[in-house]
Order: sequence, then C-alpha cells, then structure tokens
Amino acid sequence: MAAIKGAPPQWKIAQVEELKKIISSHKVLALANFEKVPASLMQKLKRELKGSAELRVVKKTLLNIALDSIGGGYEKLKDYTKGQIAIIATNENPFKIYKKLEGLKINAPLKPNQISPIDVVVNEGPTSLPPGPAMAELQMAGIPAAVEKGKVVIKTKATVVKAGDVVKPEVAKALEKLNIKPLKIGLETIAVYDGVVLTPDLLKIDEEAILKDFQNAYTIAINLAVNCCYVTKETAEILLIKGFMDAKNLAINAGILEKDVMPELLMKAYAQMLSLASILPPEALDDELKALIKKEETKPVEKVEEKKEEKEEKKEEKKEDEAIEGLASLFG
Repeated sequence: MAAIKGAPPQWKIAQVEELKKIISSHKVLALANFEKVPASLMQKLKRELKGSAELRVVKKTLLNIALDSIGGGYEKLKDYTKGQIAIIATNENPFKIYKKLEGLKINAPLKPNQISPIDVVVNEGPTSLPPGPAMAELQMAGIPAAVEKGKVVIKTKATVVKAGDVVKPEVAKALEKLNIKPLKIGLETIAVYDGVVLTPDLLKIDEEAILKDFQNAYTIAINLAVNCCYVTKETAEILLIKGFMDAKNLAINAGILEKDVMPELLMKAYAQMLSLASILPPEALDDELKALIKKEETKPVEKVEEKKEEKEEKKEEKKEDEAIEGLASLFG
C-alpha cells in the first residue's frame, strides 16, 4: 500500500510515542544541551544516571510534538528546546538532579584559538616542572616563572586569559604543561519541569548558605522562646537553668538564708565587712580586722580590680548567658 501523501514516516511516530511514554512515566523532566560533550562522556553519564534517571538524545521537532501531545504544562518547555538537546527523565527532586548533572562534569583544558568563557588565573608557588624548555614556554605565555632549588616556580599570581579572549597557542601549551584544566565539560542544564519550569539560576543554590540560614533561624526562634518563656522540649532545659539562676540571684540580693546560697551570702557579707572596715578609722578596728585589711592591701594589684561580690554576680550572669546563648552545641 502506498504511503499517504504528507503523512509522517512511521519511525517518527514511533519515536514521539516513545518520548511521550518516557516523559509521562516520570515526575520530572530536564532539558540539557550536550554540545561539545564527547561520546565517551555521554556513555559515562548514561551509566552514572542508570537507575535514577533516563538520558536520551532527541530531535527537537519530535520532542516539541511529544510535549504538545502530553500537555499539562509540558508545552512550556518548548521555549527551551534550543541547541543539541538531551532529555533526562527522573523521579528525583529537580535540585538533586541538577546537582548530580553538575557533579558529573569533567575538567577540560583550553584549546588553542578558542574563545575563553572564563578568566584563567595562575597562582604563585612551586610547580613539578624541571628547569629547561618548560620555563621558557611559561615565560612566552606571559607567566612569571623562575628557577628556585632546581624547580620551576611561579613568582606572582597572573591572569593569563580573560573571558572573551582568544586563547593563544603558547598560552594553551603552557597551561597544559601546568596541568591546568579550567573548563567544565558536561551536560548544560537548560530547564527542569516538575509542574513549574525551573532554570539554572533557580536550581543553583549555595547549600552552606542555606544551612547557615536555617541555623540562624533556629537560634532566633530559641532565643525568642526563651525570652517569652515558651516551653518546648528544646527550651525546657534552658528555661530551668535560667529560672534557677534568676532565683539564686534574687535570693543572694535579698539576703534570703537558704542552704543553696549560703556560700555566696557569706562571701558577700565578708566582702561588705572588709569594705566597711577599710573606711573606718584604725582605732575602731580590732587586731584581727586590721590584719585582714593589711592582707587585702598587700595582694598584687590587677589591671582591672573587682570586688568579690561583683565577680560572683558576673560569674552567675555568665553562666546564664552561656545557658541561653550557647546554642551552637545544639547543632551537634
């Protein structure tokens, strides 16, 4: 039977159906550009993603037809089907699959006469290169090299290539000698869809900064709960310590005779007694008090002299502050 004029070839129909099946059977769909990715790396990526995601190289026209057929918002991805497209269908979190794709990139050297997408900086310090032709090659590339203790060293930090510059052959050769591979080659994520379209600027997150934000928020919440006496399992111990310290300070300042504060009260009374005795005329003191005052006066004078009473109060306050503010230990 002759093919119907204008009907698409059967293999295209089969591929569209296969794409629809792959996309529909996963929760998340990522689009990536595989331009300049060598075949060996593509095979490695497929192996690494096996079990967690399905990687397919697709034709843009067929993918667009599949996206339109599925509907449900997938058609929004048609705006991102540019360049050489590969799809990654997965059930993983979009941020997790993006991080995985970034982690699978490999280091690559700059090639002669290519336009560098980044600044390339050579740091100062020793190299593994022996003296000889290598040093001349580095110097030809504008890298400040010298010989020290039988080894080639970089004398000062230098930017040898700027973003947008054409890489000179001598610079590419020198960087290769130094084993500097400044480029990252791999799948470049274009967009990820899981009900909404997420682009790399949204998917790229600083995990350390996010963790720090959570820790700061936790600390603020704990401090607020403690200051307004809101009891939870996280604040109960701190509130008990704070309550104990407040009660103890109140008992000391009010002179309440209770066994737990008797040592502090005796120390406070002793300090007050010495303070009063020191301003009385000598004839009003007995020999014991005179000896005590003389002993206090002969003690080494510290830069910042504090009375025993003040020291004790500050010690108690410090314990209370540590109980409330020493929250870093709660993070393990």
